[in-house]
Amino acid sequence: MREQTKIDGKQAVMLMLSMILPTAILTIPSISVRLARQDAWLSVAVAVLAGLLFARLSVSLSLRFPGRTLIEYAVEVLGRAAGKVVGVLYIWWFVHMGAVVIREFGAFLATAIMPETPMIVFNIVVAAVAAYAVWCGLEVLSRFNQLFIPLTVFLAVAFVLSIKDMRLERILPLFDTGLLPVLKGAAVPASWLGEIVVFTMIIPSLAAPGSAHRLACISVLLIGVFLILSILEALLVFGPEMTAAWFFPTFNAVRVVSIAGFLERLESVITVVWVVGGFIKVGVFYYAAVLAGAQWAGLRDYRPLVIPFGVVLVSLSILLFDNTAHMFAYLSQTWPAYALLVFEAGIPLLLLVAAMIRGKGEKGGR
Repeated sequence: MREQTKIDGKQAVMLMLSMILPTAILTIPSISVRLARQDAWLSVAVAVLAGLLFARLSVSLSLRFPGRTLIEYAVEVLGRAAGKVVGVLYIWWFVHMGAVVIREFGAFLATAIMPETPMIVFNIVVAAVAAYAVWCGLEVLSRFNQLFIPLTVFLAVAFVLSIKDMRLERILPLFDTGLLPVLKGAAVPASWLGEIVVFTMIIPSLAAPGSAHRLACISVLLIGVFLILSILEALLVFGPEMTAAWFFPTFNAVRVVSIAGFLERLESVITVVWVVGGFIKVGVFYYAAVLAGAQWAGLRDYRPLVIPFGVVLVSLSILLFDNTAHMFAYLSQTWPAYALLVFEAGIPLLLLVAAMIRGKGEKGGR
């Protein structure tokens, strides 16, 4: 089963930005600063280099099998039994990721914005809006995303408006914690950038698949710039101690912006940016999950899976974590190894090596 609609390169880059950036700027600053202190922004720079390698790996693999997704060519490369197992693993990962993202945004809204509203309400609303977009298809999801992307410019504006509260000494001295903490701090943002592997489900829908390498690299670099800005903003305004103490330091950095007592309370704008971005991010993983499920089962249409998968997403988003602290512990301690070693680097590398050894796919795709 494959959608007949096509998206252009600009839409693909925007989709990748929305797939990674919203939760990254929401949670990575706190986690990375806890590990690398004032050098956390250097950790992101290291993570960007790793992200470029992940992008190269995923795209090289997909271009060997034009017009097919990872779920489809895994069977050709590894054989039916092993390929189906890989398919199940990725269906689980897409669903798991979607549920984690729903929980992240539900926790953010219930903690920072509307603490008296049960988190399940936010989770259901996010999943329902994403379900509608997925039902309409990738092209509709991409077009809706184009309305959101201009809002991300506000992140750069917020950085500029925060300059009066920034102090350079709060990120000095450089490498004060040593190289090892910087590398440890890079693992978390690298695992977020590694989500670019979802691109393997979208490349067949590109109007010009040959441009996938360039599009993936542009996406990773842009995401890296925004991540570095968000971490620097929090560090320069609050310093490493306070940044590490908060769950959502970037939100707090925007909250303190006040220009002449007139331009203030900008957190409402950034909340809109994050919430709309959250819909898109959930939508991308939701779409990847139902498309993968339909292809794995040999269905002609993925839409019958939208509602069942939505129920699973909302249920998992509630059951996965006991509380927000538990979620952050998972994202900082368990998630990087789980995502990087298995789904973002491990299996794609295995598939690429196996395809090359067995002579599967088009060699020009490398």
